Amino acid sequence: MTLLHLIKKEIRQEIRAKESIISMVVFGTSVILLFSFAFNATPAEFSRFLPGLMWMTFLFVSVLGLLRSFSAEKEMDAYAALLSSPVDRGSIYLGKLFAFWIFLLFAQLFTMPLFALFLNLNISAHFFTFMVLVLVTDWAIAAVGIMISGMGLRTRMGEVLVPVLMFPLLSPVLISATKVTHTIVSGSTLAGTNFWMMILFTFAVVFTATGYLTFGAISEE
Repeated sequence: MTLLHLIKKEIRQEIRAKESIISMVVFGTSVILLFSFAFNATPAEFSRFLPGLMWMTFLFVSVLGLLRSFSAEKEMDAYAALLSSPVDRGSIYLGKLFAFWIFLLFAQLFTMPLFALFLNLNISAHFFTFMVLVLVTDWAIAAVGIMISGMGLRTRMGEVLVPVLMFPLLSPVLISATKVTHTIVSGSTLAGTNFWMMILFTFAVVFTATGYLTFGAISEE
């Protein structure tokens, strides 16, 4: 079973069940509508905390998806069969990571326009930079999240373990993404964002490599 087959399996499984995507989109939409009607602020005032609000929303959305990332294997007791198959354990991790990365981007494809419609998100000044930011940040979230979800699969408190470990680990990622997004929304020059983008790329690479190399030990615990 190759990495491509594992990715196809994850995507096909989600297309059939639609559990993760629907819950992620519905939750994200609900939060955006709640914030749009709860706050009474001018666009200038709102733009100051909109970037942090947006990435916190995506973090909670990702947690919902991660809680279901190993659900099929756990509910059907198929995880042991997957581990005993002639496939590298690191490839299982990469397959889960890539599939969840696609699911998170797909959920954002539906919710991001709502930020622009209801909360005045304006990324036209640096659209390409924002797209790169989203791709890298989502990959970092997926790399950390899938590794923690694999750890939580073997524990009774797996649903609690995912958010408890994810939030502190992803704090540098969220801070960096918020800093870059604030610069993009304000239309300022991007000269000061190189440091924050470097943090995001570093997190994405380091945790991808860590998850790939350690997932075999994680899955056996």
